[in-house]
Amino acid sequence: MNSDFKNIINAISSPVLMAEPVLDSEKKITDFQVTFQNEAFDKAANHVVSTNLFFSQFKAKINQDVPWFSMGIRTARDGLKSETTYYSPGNKKWFHMEMERTNDKNFVVVTLTDITKEKHHSQELRDAAYHDVLTHLPNRNCLKDALEMAIDTARYTDTKFGILSLDIDNIKNINDVHGQAAGDTLIKRSSDVLRKFVRQDIELFCMGGDEFMMLIENEKSTDSIINITDTVFESFCSTNIGISGGIAIFPDDSDQDDELLRFADMAVHTAKLQGKNKFVNFEINMQRQFLHKMSLQAKLTTAVLSSNFELNYQPQFDIKTGNLRGFEALIRWHDAQEGNISPATFIPVAEECGLIVPIGKWVLNTALAKLKEWQEKYKFNGIMSINVSPVQMKHDDFLPSLADMLSKYDISPDSVEIEITEGVLIDNMRMAVQILAYIKNMGLRVSLDDFGTGYSSLSYLQMLPLDTLKIDKSFINDITASDGIQANITNSIINMVSKMGLDTIAEGVENASQLTLLEKFNCRIIQGYLRGKPMCAERCEAYLSGDMSAIDTVSSPAVSNSRYST
Repeated sequence: MNSDFKNIINAISSPVLMAEPVLDSEKKITDFQVTFQNEAFDKAANHVVSTNLFFSQFKAKINQDVPWFSMGIRTARDGLKSETTYYSPGNKKWFHMEMERTNDKNFVVVTLTDITKEKHHSQELRDAAYHDVLTHLPNRNCLKDALEMAIDTARYTDTKFGILSLDIDNIKNINDVHGQAAGDTLIKRSSDVLRKFVRQDIELFCMGGDEFMMLIENEKSTDSIINITDTVFESFCSTNIGISGGIAIFPDDSDQDDELLRFADMAVHTAKLQGKNKFVNFEINMQRQFLHKMSLQAKLTTAVLSSNFELNYQPQFDIKTGNLRGFEALIRWHDAQEGNISPATFIPVAEECGLIVPIGKWVLNTALAKLKEWQEKYKFNGIMSINVSPVQMKHDDFLPSLADMLSKYDISPDSVEIEITEGVLIDNMRMAVQILAYIKNMGLRVSLDDFGTGYSSLSYLQMLPLDTLKIDKSFINDITASDGIQANITNSIINMVSKMGLDTIAEGVENASQLTLLEKFNCRIIQGYLRGKPMCAERCEAYLSGDMSAIDTVSSPAVSNSRYST
């Protein structure tokens, strides 16, 4: 190679090396001898390659994983370009190597390209694909492989393993009230708690957001797995982090990876329904309940599309005068296969899947249309009380839709009572108070239903813009008990609420003894089977037109129905 050509090759920034085939007496290639390397190659090879060095020596000097000789044979003999990628520990760089044959077939030319930056970027992409960005824990892409290996190992060693699915409680509230950064901090704190349990037989995965999975392997008994999960729960309790967990165990619950994951998630869902901040073991009835819920959701979807619901109306009466105060609109659903389905069964499903919004809109529209009809046809001047779900009330369309319906039917707002439950306060009390205040400013009445079944606290009543408090049936049931406990509690509630300027409605009044006590306690309104069961619109209309026998009651000889009139 002449000096001018060498100078040109040396000026090239890419590493370049030339080698000549070494032939035996039969013209067979036995090795390759370096005849030239430019300065860039010398640097890339960490100054260990020199002229007259052979490819057979490269493995020891440059990289043991690169098949230098076989690549050289393929290139020199067939004229095919050979490529590979290798890491140079000497200068801690990655190189892409290409080997080509010269036109005169006497030499092979090796060129190197530094791909360290590309490798690092590729590694970052792989890390992003297999690790959670916030916690840096392996993500759900890693979990599948880990589960497959865990199943194979457990079968071979005749051991058990458990999947603990974890979900931080109320993370949405924290994000809404304190901001996303506060939620991220809580997720990191939770991952730090869980990392303390990681060892050879316990792996941890972040499934995204506030969900984690813990894989507990190589255990001989179910009890040993439960002992570990109990310790995990205790660790969260000690750090004041609310978390719900669900546990599924191989092979007790299933021997299939997808089922184990699904069962663990079902157990978490059950923990949430049972009040959160607890760990629940999977049970087979959870699957039955889940399948029934899915079936119910499908039926609900069809029912919503066809408006396959109806409203019943339960009367409310003034306890002293006996006059009709108004009606509470109550949704009813009859399914062709399952018969009558209780609102207590289908409303939670509708709330969970979002169908409560169109259902709630249908209830509002139907009840207001009936109220307008009764006002015009029967001169009804009472109140129509309409239940609104927390999910429905917080939907962006709720307030505008409510205002449009009032305008559409030209109804005076003070004849409509929006009935809420304590559940409206769970997610974001500040937002709930703002929405209720807007409803009050529209001129509508606001009633708090089922008091005593949720927070059971009187302190927040002062914060809520209410007109009426409904005392739950669970209080009224035992109001006449000999120990007098429920009677004293109910009396105290009525006294305090009355001083706050709120009306009180006692729900579930079913006998004259309850009525007598409530009247003594100065309860304002009663609602229950004693004075009227929920009725179809036709029976209500017959009653409003003057037919006292149309109302459906529990017979009570102590009190005459004639006292309770329109």
